[in-house]
Amino acid sequence: MTQPFSNDDPRLAGPALMAFTKIADAWSLTVVEQSALLAQPVSTAFTPAAAEGGDDRWQETLTRVSYLIGIYQLLHTIFSNPQQADSWVRRPNKGVLFKGDSALQLMCGGRLEDLAAVRRHLEIEGLGLS
Repeated sequence: MTQPFSNDDPRLAGPALMAFTKIADAWSLTVVEQSALLAQPVSTAFTPAAAEGGDDRWQETLTRVSYLIGIYQLLHTIFSNPQQADSWVRRPNKGVLFKGDSALQLMCGGRLEDLAAVRRHLEIEGLGLS
């Protein structure tokens, strides 16, 4: 019987990278945007050394990817059209959280809290509570 993954398991690097790559492609993210979302260069974020270190940075990378997966999934739940779902992150948003900027601009600020806020915003929007 295989053991479940723990949050510091280096075996998560491959699946996390695959998920992040899918999202980056869907959202047409530049390398600069990808690095900003991860708060570190993409070239080092998913390396074996990063994953095996088990440090706070690896934990944060996994948390960031988790938020991005949630955002991606919520967008595809809210919008039936995949192009509309994937383009939402780049569209200006008049919501209080965004102040006329796009969700991507907010998320690329580098703060983990901004990824969490966008996800919460979408959860509320998806439930029609706004």
